[in-house]
Amino acid sequence: MHRRDLAKPLSRQRPPDATTAVRRPARQERSQVTLERILEAAGRSFDEVGVEGSTMDAIAQRAGISIGSVYRFFKDKDALVVTLMGRWRERAADTFVDLYSDERLAAEADDILSEFISRFSRLVVDTPGARGLLAAAIADPEAVPDQSWTPYVERFIARYAPDLPPTRKRAAARTYQMITFALMVDAARAGRAMRTRLNEARTVLVGYIHQLAAEA
Repeated sequence: MHRRDLAKPLSRQRPPDATTAVRRPARQERSQVTLERILEAAGRSFDEVGVEGSTMDAIAQRAGISIGSVYRFFKDKDALVVTLMGRWRERAADTFVDLYSDERLAAEADDILSEFISRFSRLVVDTPGARGLLAAAIADPEAVPDQSWTPYVERFIARYAPDLPPTRKRAAARTYQMITFALMVDAARAGRAMRTRLNEARTVLVGYIHQLAAEA
């Protein structure tokens, strides 16, 4: 598993290999319960000791099942990472995509960003493994945000800085994504200090949008 694969947190579509990461489909209720216990345990382990520090044995013990049961569903830890990352991407897309709708963009940029920060905080808290996966992503110097979201960010910037030239708008969108990616991952890995880091992140992002508006 390349760490750069973890740096694509926002996509409506499941990553190509996520559908095959689970060895054995959980068709029966009992199997589904076991699968969910494994994923819950893996996520909590990733959050507490990191992806690198987690082992299949420790995940099995945390889930309260045999190591053989874990391997029935997942051939290795990379398969667990792929599956949890796929879930994160889907939940993130469902959480954020409507912020770029015409209705939402009728609000002030400050309000949109406050809502983004609030939703991100809830998403991280409610998604086992989010902290660990994001921390693994930021540890990779080659990690970059998912570029499929660039058109959405350009739309956001165009709403508040409508007179920016197209080339400047695209460059600003890339900068905005890099800043957001770094700030959100830093906040997610901050533990109890996450709320404080997110408030700081909001201040930075609001300032950048206002700067672009003034430039336009």
